[in-house]
Amino acid sequence: MTTLITIRDTIKGFIGRYEKFVIPVVKFIATILVLVSFNCLMGYSSQMKSPAIMFIVALISAFVPVQLIVLLTGLVGLLHMYAVSIDIALVYLGLYVLMYLLYMRFAPKYGWIIMLLPLLYMLKLHYMMPIVISIFVGPIGIIPMIFGVVFYYLMFHVSEYVDLLAGASEEASIQGFSYVLNGMLNDKAMLLTIIVFILVIVVTYIIYRQPFAYSWLVAIGSGAVMGIVLFLVGGIVLEADINILVIFLGTVGGGLLAVVAQFFKGILDYSRTEVVQFEDDDYYYYVKAVPKIRVAEQNVKVQKISEQKVRTEQKAQAEQAKN
Repeated sequence: MTTLITIRDTIKGFIGRYEKFVIPVVKFIATILVLVSFNCLMGYSSQMKSPAIMFIVALISAFVPVQLIVLLTGLVGLLHMYAVSIDIALVYLGLYVLMYLLYMRFAPKYGWIIMLLPLLYMLKLHYMMPIVISIFVGPIGIIPMIFGVVFYYLMFHVSEYVDLLAGASEEASIQGFSYVLNGMLNDKAMLLTIIVFILVIVVTYIIYRQPFAYSWLVAIGSGAVMGIVLFLVGGIVLEADINILVIFLGTVGGGLLAVVAQFFKGILDYSRTEVVQFEDDDYYYYVKAVPKIRVAEQNVKVQKISEQKVRTEQKAQAEQAKN
């Protein structure tokens, strides 16, 4: 454990010292991955698929706040949708404007959830998100989470529409607006995912905030089990098209990721728990303090002793003895 904590502190110290370089690099890489997922899930605009455009967008994103990154990637998505048809682009734009207004009002710091969910869907890793959101964001993360899920299913139904359009008559192209909206409104898998994600986030967050020992570990385990059970039961009740194996592996992976992330955030040393009581004119206060596990820093002071200095000290001692 000591070795792991030392490695963790070294990594955190490195990030802290070189934060102004690390954060832009992380933003650049994350934006590239998001744009790659857009190309895989949509990829209707040849201009937006250009490596040069992707590089420029990612480079700009490296030096701007998350809110602007969400806006830039959203614009890329809109141009992909416009390449399909104007009415599809209008559906996307309407949802995006609604999302952006709510997101900017309630959760402006958590736009990364909206951007990463389509990428995680593409990698079949999206089931890990609710546990991570509940621990590091809290219930406010529900808003960007919902929009992230909705935008993925919008992309999914647009791809279905494009496939249908390829073998249909020209007259069918006018029905894109209603086809995509009806598909999303009747998508039981999307509805089930949103409901289960919300319940897992809320329950995991409540347990995580409790004062008993190892509440974070109980919260992660409970959230993982709850997510798997709710998807199984909900899939049967709603007759939704779900993949049990992907749900199980993704949820367990999310739990493990949350444990690793919590380790970097800080593990508590419950053996050194202290309870402090004090009072003022109006109240008694009871404070429970649990320290985080840390490796004690060893400050070793090395003093160099020269031969000349030793001789000088010996001579001074000899003179003092004579006197």
